[in-house]
Amino acid sequence: MTQASGPVNEDGLGHIGKPDNISCAWIFDGVTGINGRNYLPGTSDAAWLVGKAQGHLETLASEDMALEDIISKLVFALMADWRDVRPGLDLPGNYDPPAACLTLAKRYGQRWKAVRLGDSCLLARSAMTGPITLAASPNNNFDHWLNGEAAKRRDAGQLDVKKLLAEFQPQLAAARSLRNTSGGYSILEAHPVAIQFAEYIDLGLPEELLLCTDGYYRAVDYYSLFTDEGLVDASAETGGVDRVLCDLRAVEASDPDCQKYTRFKPADDATAVMLIGG
Repeated sequence: MTQASGPVNEDGLGHIGKPDNISCAWIFDGVTGINGRNYLPGTSDAAWLVGKAQGHLETLASEDMALEDIISKLVFALMADWRDVRPGLDLPGNYDPPAACLTLAKRYGQRWKAVRLGDSCLLARSAMTGPITLAASPNNNFDHWLNGEAAKRRDAGQLDVKKLLAEFQPQLAAARSLRNTSGGYSILEAHPVAIQFAEYIDLGLPEELLLCTDGYYRAVDYYSLFTDEGLVDASAETGGVDRVLCDLRAVEASDPDCQKYTRFKPADDATAVMLIGG
């Protein structure tokens, strides 16, 4: 399930197999652009990258290959897409290239393995090991600072997210210069360095597996509607992902000026895939 927070949804998701026998699933969270305008074909630059990656994964993820090979082939396919589109673009010198978080889980025999680029969340649980939480919370130091500064602007009457993005563009650009570096964070982009920073995880034999973007995980780390385990419980119920999204949007609608829950944007695109073993 994926739900936009505005006119453009920069998230994405997909799976291989029928609902009762899924062998692979993934989610994307496109990185909000800070270029002041969109340059690539489509609804946004991030949506362009997510759309291209989605198309490639629908083929790559169905093949019998290691996750490392899937990621390598995906990145090189995105690089080819970029080479195709780049000649027709008049990009500024400080252009911030499109990027996205990706979390993908694939079954090999009976065991599951996963790969992550970015801070989307993966929550796995089995009867033998109990809950396993593998979630890089988006609440890092920079995000805390940014949320606090945005709160100050809102207190002074500045409520427009586009104006906030423009004001904080230098700081956002500096933070993004750290992506796919040893002192920074991983992300999916059309550059070979992304391959080096993918995180691989052996999940074993999970009975429940939740993949979700940070917009969905706000139900835990921003709004405290659930614990990690409670989010898995709620999402695993019939129609549970839809209900979590409804609860999430209700909280956001009740706090449109971000006064009760300090955050940069009133709402974010939210996506989740819940897998339950037979």
